[in-house]
Amino acid sequence: LGFWCPATGVGFQCVAPQQPDTASIFFNEALAVVAALHHAVLGMDSNPRRILIYTDNTNTVDMFNTLRAEQAYNPLLITSVDLLLKFDRELRVFHVPGTENGVADALSRFENARAMQLAPGLLIRPFLPPHLSVGA
Repeated sequence: LGFWCPATGVGFQCVAPQQPDTASIFFNEALAVVAALHHAVLGMDSNPRRILIYTDNTNTVDMFNTLRAEQAYNPLLITSVDLLLKFDRELRVFHVPGTENGVADALSRFENARAMQLAPGLLIRPFLPPHLSVGA
């Protein structure tokens, strides 16, 4: 998993956790969005009210913009909505072509030299994905 914040020049990466029922690229892409949201809400000094996240996975864009998903992916949505409501934030997820998403792609593959070549001065940090809510 990988994501980065161009405004701060910081990138984050971790090995994708094994999810028994959802071992797919789609799950990992959506989990990266949840992790980026978690970081934007809880880990940034600027405390943004409106959060914009780009992903190169159209299924992930659709899931977050419609708030609809197959049951196995509901914990991702519940976790996101919990964060947005608790901290009074707004989220928009937009598609970016994979060719324009090189830094996040490199971070997710642990290709740090490529990530730093694409974003000179990039600081790379490890992260753990947030604990996912399962609802009431």
